[in-house]
Amino acid sequence: MLHAMAQSPAAIRPPTPARAVAPASDSVLARARGGDRDALEMLLGDHSRAIFTVCVHLCGAQDARDALQESLERIVRSLDRFEPAKGGFRPWAFSVARNVCRDRLRRRNLERATFRDDGGEEALIAPSPAADPERLAIARADQRSLEAALATLPENLRAALVLFHFQEASYEQIAATLEVPIGTVMTWIHRGRRRLRDAMEQAQVRTTRSNS
Repeated sequence: MLHAMAQSPAAIRPPTPARAVAPASDSVLARARGGDRDALEMLLGDHSRAIFTVCVHLCGAQDARDALQESLERIVRSLDRFEPAKGGFRPWAFSVARNVCRDRLRRRNLERATFRDDGGEEALIAPSPAADPERLAIARADQRSLEAALATLPENLRAALVLFHFQEASYEQIAATLEVPIGTVMTWIHRGRRRLRDAMEQAQVRTTRSNS
């Protein structure tokens, strides 16, 4: 039944404009896993915008809508294998979307370096929620320059930043999504924010020079 829904245009729709909705309940999830089409549409509707945002930042705005569609189809096909005891639906859905984006980038030979190429030890102190240069740079950046800077990061640093800053996921949720220890998540966020700020500053310098 779920596989049939994955092929149905009615079951998978582009993200609609943001609206105030309550997250899908456990009963909706259970009904969706049991083949209830209305419950499945409700479940995907509650999470599609957040998944789309992840796709935008991980594989680019041009590819995001196709990546979203592929992610939702993959979610539907594998929903019966989702294990609630191991974590919430949204981290699992983000993990599916991340894998879809990685596959698409790999097919385009654009997959970024993995963390083992980035080096460094785990952060001993969690990234501070207080305003700091990296956080301020992200907040002030326009969409285009931010996406360009994110594209320069290794895929795992980019994924951690997207989930932390744009989805406001907790360290625990990010760890579940990326399947790494919380200490590694802290390291990726700390290092990713610093490298993102550097990338945006370098881009600004190049722009200033080209305009002078």
